[in-house]
Amino acid sequence: MKFVDFAQIVRPECHGAPDFIIERAVRDSAIDFCKRTGVYIPEPEEVSVIRGINEYEVSIPSGTELNYITDVFANNLKLQPVSYPRLLEMVGDGTTQGAPSFYSQRDNAAFFVAPIPDTTDTLRVLYSLKPSPTSSSIPDTVGRENREAIAQGAIYRLQMMPGQAFTNPSAASNNKMLFEREVGRALRQVKYGFSGGSLKVRYRQFI
Repeated sequence: MKFVDFAQIVRPECHGAPDFIIERAVRDSAIDFCKRTGVYIPEPEEVSVIRGINEYEVSIPSGTELNYITDVFANNLKLQPVSYPRLLEMVGDGTTQGAPSFYSQRDNAAFFVAPIPDTTDTLRVLYSLKPSPTSSSIPDTVGRENREAIAQGAIYRLQMMPGQAFTNPSAASNNKMLFEREVGRALRQVKYGFSGGSLKVRYRQFI
Protein backbone atom coordinates (compact mmCIF):
# COMPACT_ATOMS: atom_id res chain seq x y z
CA MET A 1 0.00 0.00 0.00
CA LYS A 2 1.62 3.25 -1.13
CA PHE A 3 1.73 6.15 1.28
CA VAL A 4 0.14 8.42 -1.33
CA ASP A 5 -2.92 6.13 -1.24
CA PHE A 6 -3.69 7.53 2.23
CA ALA A 7 -4.24 10.99 0.73
CA GLN A 8 -7.95 10.37 0.11
CA ILE A 9 -8.43 9.81 3.85
CA VAL A 10 -6.14 12.62 5.00
CA ARG A 11 -7.08 15.39 2.54
CA PRO A 12 -10.68 16.05 3.77
CA GLU A 13 -9.28 17.11 7.17
CA CYS A 14 -6.24 18.91 5.75
CA HIS A 15 -7.57 20.95 2.84
CA GLY A 16 -4.81 22.43 0.73
CA ALA A 17 -2.05 20.09 1.87
CA PRO A 18 0.13 19.11 -1.12
CA ASP A 19 0.41 15.41 -1.87
CA PHE A 20 4.15 15.32 -1.16
CA ILE A 21 3.60 16.75 2.33
CA ILE A 22 0.77 14.29 2.96
CA GLU A 23 3.00 11.42 1.82
CA ARG A 24 5.76 12.54 4.19
CA ALA A 25 3.33 12.81 7.10
CA VAL A 26 1.90 9.36 6.37
CA ARG A 27 5.40 7.87 6.19
CA ASP A 28 6.33 9.45 9.53
CA SER A 29 3.11 8.17 11.06
CA ALA A 30 3.67 4.64 9.71
CA ILE A 31 7.24 4.59 11.05
CA ASP A 32 6.07 5.75 14.47
CA PHE A 33 3.18 3.27 14.52
CA CYS A 34 5.30 0.28 13.52
CA LYS A 35 8.14 1.26 15.85
CA ARG A 36 5.87 1.50 18.89
CA THR A 37 3.60 -1.45 18.22
CA GLY A 38 5.85 -4.02 16.53
CA VAL A 39 2.92 -4.87 14.26
CA TYR A 40 5.01 -5.29 11.08
CA ILE A 41 6.27 -8.87 11.48
CA PRO A 42 7.72 -10.71 8.45
CA GLU A 43 8.17 -14.45 8.19
CA PRO A 44 10.74 -15.88 10.65
CA GLU A 45 14.25 -16.12 9.26
CA GLU A 46 16.71 -18.96 9.68
CA VAL A 47 20.14 -17.64 10.61
CA SER A 48 23.18 -19.90 10.36
CA VAL A 49 25.30 -19.90 13.51
CA ILE A 50 29.07 -20.20 13.16
CA ARG A 51 31.33 -21.57 15.83
CA GLY A 52 33.15 -18.80 17.70
CA ILE A 53 30.94 -15.98 16.35
CA ASN A 54 28.21 -14.39 18.47
CA GLU A 55 27.13 -11.40 16.32
CA TYR A 56 24.51 -11.92 13.58
CA GLU A 57 22.19 -9.97 11.30
CA VAL A 58 18.84 -10.72 9.70
CA SER A 59 18.06 -10.00 6.06
CA ILE A 60 15.45 -7.27 5.73
CA PRO A 61 13.62 -6.02 2.64
CA SER A 62 14.72 -2.85 0.90
CA GLY A 63 12.80 0.15 2.20
CA THR A 64 12.66 -1.14 5.78
CA GLU A 65 14.70 -1.01 8.95
CA LEU A 66 14.97 -3.56 11.74
CA ASN A 67 12.77 -2.52 14.63
CA TYR A 68 13.65 -5.15 17.21
CA ILE A 69 14.12 -8.88 17.64
CA THR A 70 10.96 -10.50 19.00
CA ASP A 71 12.12 -14.06 19.65
CA VAL A 72 15.05 -16.33 18.87
CA PHE A 73 14.71 -20.13 18.82
CA ALA A 74 17.36 -22.84 18.71
CA ASN A 75 15.35 -25.92 17.72
CA ASN A 76 12.73 -26.12 20.51
CA LEU A 77 14.68 -23.88 22.89
CA LYS A 78 13.60 -20.27 23.19
CA LEU A 79 16.56 -18.01 23.89
CA GLN A 80 16.07 -15.52 26.71
CA PRO A 81 16.46 -11.78 26.05
CA VAL A 82 18.92 -9.89 28.25
CA SER A 83 20.41 -6.40 28.28
CA TYR A 84 23.53 -5.84 26.21
CA PRO A 85 25.74 -5.16 29.28
CA ARG A 86 24.47 -8.39 30.82
CA LEU A 87 25.28 -10.30 27.63
CA LEU A 88 28.81 -8.87 27.62
CA GLU A 89 29.17 -10.06 31.20
CA MET A 90 28.12 -13.55 30.14
CA VAL A 91 30.55 -13.61 27.22
CA GLY A 92 33.43 -12.52 29.47
CA ASP A 93 36.83 -12.89 27.83
CA GLY A 94 35.36 -15.04 25.07
CA THR A 95 37.07 -18.26 26.07
CA THR A 96 33.90 -19.96 27.32
CA GLN A 97 31.71 -21.38 24.56
CA GLY A 98 28.52 -23.39 24.47
CA ALA A 99 25.02 -23.62 23.04
CA PRO A 100 23.48 -20.11 22.86
CA SER A 101 20.82 -19.55 25.52
CA PHE A 102 20.56 -15.73 25.56
CA TYR A 103 20.39 -12.92 23.04
CA SER A 104 20.54 -9.14 23.05
CA GLN A 105 20.58 -6.12 20.75
CA ARG A 106 22.94 -3.16 20.95
CA ASP A 107 21.16 -1.29 18.17
CA ASN A 108 18.81 -2.10 15.30
CA ALA A 109 21.52 -3.48 13.02
CA ALA A 110 22.44 -6.82 14.62
CA PHE A 111 21.86 -9.15 17.54
CA PHE A 112 24.24 -11.03 19.78
CA VAL A 113 24.04 -14.43 21.47
CA ALA A 114 25.63 -15.93 24.56
CA PRO A 115 27.44 -18.15 25.27
CA ILE A 116 29.60 -17.85 22.17
CA PRO A 117 28.54 -20.79 19.94
CA ASP A 118 30.72 -23.87 20.18
CA THR A 119 29.29 -25.53 17.08
CA THR A 120 27.51 -24.80 13.80
CA ASP A 121 23.75 -24.55 14.17
CA THR A 122 20.67 -22.71 12.91
CA LEU A 123 18.61 -20.16 14.80
CA ARG A 124 15.04 -19.22 13.89
CA VAL A 125 14.60 -15.47 14.39
CA LEU A 126 11.32 -13.61 14.64
CA TYR A 127 11.53 -9.83 14.42
CA SER A 128 9.59 -6.69 13.59
CA LEU A 129 10.29 -4.03 10.98
CA LYS A 130 9.48 -0.39 10.36
CA PRO A 131 9.49 1.55 7.07
CA SER A 132 12.70 3.43 6.30
CA PRO A 133 12.71 7.26 5.98
CA THR A 134 12.99 6.88 2.19
CA SER A 135 10.29 4.23 1.70
CA SER A 136 7.16 4.93 -0.32
CA SER A 137 4.92 2.05 0.77
CA ILE A 138 4.03 -0.47 3.42
CA PRO A 139 2.73 -4.04 2.96
CA ASP A 140 -1.01 -4.18 2.31
CA THR A 141 -1.57 -6.49 5.28
CA VAL A 142 -0.16 -3.84 7.63
CA GLY A 143 -1.46 -0.73 5.85
CA ARG A 144 -5.05 -1.86 5.32
CA GLU A 145 -5.42 -3.34 8.80
CA ASN A 146 -4.18 -0.08 10.37
CA ARG A 147 -5.24 2.42 7.74
CA GLU A 148 -7.28 4.69 10.03
CA ALA A 149 -4.59 4.74 12.71
CA ILE A 150 -1.83 5.68 10.29
CA ALA A 151 -4.07 8.31 8.67
CA GLN A 152 -4.92 9.85 12.06
CA GLY A 153 -1.23 10.00 12.87
CA ALA A 154 -0.58 11.82 9.61
CA ILE A 155 -3.52 14.18 10.08
CA TYR A 156 -2.47 15.36 13.52
CA ARG A 157 1.08 15.92 12.28
CA LEU A 158 -0.19 18.07 9.43
CA GLN A 159 -2.63 19.98 11.63
CA MET A 160 0.22 20.84 13.99
CA MET A 161 2.26 22.47 11.23
CA PRO A 162 2.29 26.24 11.89
CA GLY A 163 1.14 28.87 9.42
CA GLN A 164 -0.66 26.55 7.00
CA ALA A 165 -4.21 26.69 5.65
CA PHE A 166 -4.80 23.30 7.30
CA THR A 167 -3.26 24.23 10.68
CA ASN A 168 -5.71 23.27 13.45
CA PRO A 169 -4.15 22.61 16.89
CA SER A 170 -7.50 21.76 18.49
CA ALA A 171 -8.36 19.12 15.88
CA ALA A 172 -4.75 17.91 15.99
CA SER A 173 -5.13 17.17 19.69
CA ASN A 174 -8.22 15.04 19.03
CA ASN A 175 -6.57 13.14 16.18
CA LYS A 176 -3.45 12.53 18.26
CA MET A 177 -5.65 11.06 20.99
CA LEU A 178 -7.29 8.75 18.43
CA PHE A 179 -3.86 7.75 17.10
CA GLU A 180 -2.61 6.92 20.61
CA ARG A 181 -5.73 4.84 21.21
CA GLU A 182 -5.03 2.83 18.07
CA VAL A 183 -1.41 2.34 19.14
CA GLY A 184 -2.74 0.79 22.36
CA ARG A 185 -5.12 -1.44 20.42
CA ALA A 186 -2.37 -2.67 18.12
CA LEU A 187 -0.07 -3.34 21.08
CA ARG A 188 -2.73 -5.57 22.61
CA GLN A 189 -3.19 -7.38 19.31
CA VAL A 190 0.52 -8.05 18.96
CA LYS A 191 0.75 -9.26 22.56
CA TYR A 192 -2.39 -11.38 22.75
CA GLY A 193 -2.96 -12.39 19.12
CA PHE A 194 -4.90 -11.20 16.13
CA SER A 195 -8.61 -11.66 15.71
CA GLY A 196 -8.37 -11.53 11.93
CA GLY A 197 -5.75 -12.51 9.39
CA SER A 198 -2.13 -12.66 10.46
CA LEU A 199 -0.11 -9.53 9.88
CA LYS A 200 2.98 -11.55 9.07
CA VAL A 201 4.08 -10.65 5.58
CA ARG A 202 6.43 -12.18 3.07
CA TYR A 203 9.37 -10.23 1.74
CA ARG A 204 8.85 -8.01 -1.24
CA GLN A 205 10.87 -5.19 -2.70
CA PHE A 206 10.22 -1.68 -1.37
CA ILE A 207 11.23 1.55 -3.02
